[in-house]
Amino acid sequence: MKDRLQNWFTTIIGAILMVTAVTMYIVDKFQPTFEIHVTEIAAVAILGYVFLMAKDTLLEGLFLNIFRINKKK
Repeated sequence: MKDRLQNWFTTIIGAILMVTAVTMYIVDKFQPTFEIHVTEIAAVAILGYVFLMAKDTLLEGLFLNIFRINKKK
């Protein structure tokens, strides 16, 4: 876990997605006019967990090495 938290870019994205999932859950409970389904909340939470546990090289792979996070020597 400590090793994964050293990858700042994906950790920040994952934390933002986890906070978004909690916010979606709270809005769904207190504002019945917004219809947010449980699967939508779960999908955002799972995606947040994936980014939270991933290395920064995941972003390089997603963007086909256009954005390099770690410069190679």
